[in-house]
Amino acid sequence: RFMFAIVFQQVFIMFLLMLIGFVYAKATGMQKAECNRICNILLMIVTPCLLLSNLQRPFQQEIVKELLFSLGLAVVSSLFAILAARFLFLPRGQQENKRIERYAASFGNVGFIGIPLVTGIFGAQYAVFAVVFVVVFHVLSWTVGVGMLKGSFREMSWKEALLNPGILSALVAVPLFVMNITLPSSLGAVVGYLSSLNTPLAMLVCGFFIAGVDWNRFREKGVLYASLTRLVWIPLLTMLLYWVLGLHRWIDDGVTLVLVNLIAGACPAAIATSMMSARYGLDGEYASVIVAVTTVGCLVTVPLIAMLGQMIFV
Repeated sequence: RFMFAIVFQQVFIMFLLMLIGFVYAKATGMQKAECNRICNILLMIVTPCLLLSNLQRPFQQEIVKELLFSLGLAVVSSLFAILAARFLFLPRGQQENKRIERYAASFGNVGFIGIPLVTGIFGAQYAVFAVVFVVVFHVLSWTVGVGMLKGSFREMSWKEALLNPGILSALVAVPLFVMNITLPSSLGAVVGYLSSLNTPLAMLVCGFFIAGVDWNRFREKGVLYASLTRLVWIPLLTMLLYWVLGLHRWIDDGVTLVLVNLIAGACPAAIATSMMSARYGLDGEYASVIVAVTTVGCLVTVPLIAMLGQMIFV
């Protein structure tokens, strides 16, 4: 109950921020292109600064172990979600929409929703463990994810996977952390200010995005199934896997790190689902509906997943 109350309060705060973005977008007639530009600010500037800011801390061996453990959890849970989505979505219906549904079920909105949630629930010191998940998301979404949407894994783009803001910022932040190099005070302040934009700006963007969706399409075949898979089946199966393996006992503070990973993995479908579907010639509007439905649905499912995780692992 304690975890449920904390998570619900944080989710409600995020809902109010999304509501402000939603009302603003409706009132001003915001276009999708404008929303995409703000998304790019988050992806290209704010998220990299968040990683850099969170790794501006004294180097400690224990932190390295926790980062590696969190990286392992992110890889395992991401690959598990991809496999689960593949076997849960057997070929039926419109094949192009099936690709979108698999991508939506496989990749969650860790950057825009997972990081703010983890920060609000566990404190800013744990945000870096969610940011690790974002780095894994970038690599897998630009490789396996592209293969899903194109219908052929031969067209995966390793160049795009490795030359993206998440990876490039890690290549800067990690060496500075390992060598105990602190940014000059003025530059550090700039990075801190930019990283603090993540929660409010990300939630406003989600509100902008939802405002532009045609909700009449939510009845289309596959939307509910994809949403349940992303929000319920995959988080529950991941939790079961972690319990069977006893991962929360593998490291000190393992319980908290597992809960951080589970909350990040229970996030709604990534906004990239819509952007990348349109990029590769699929139905971007259908993808947007799934993203919107899962974003609203996570207001209920994430607190329940967090409460169940607390009951099992604490």
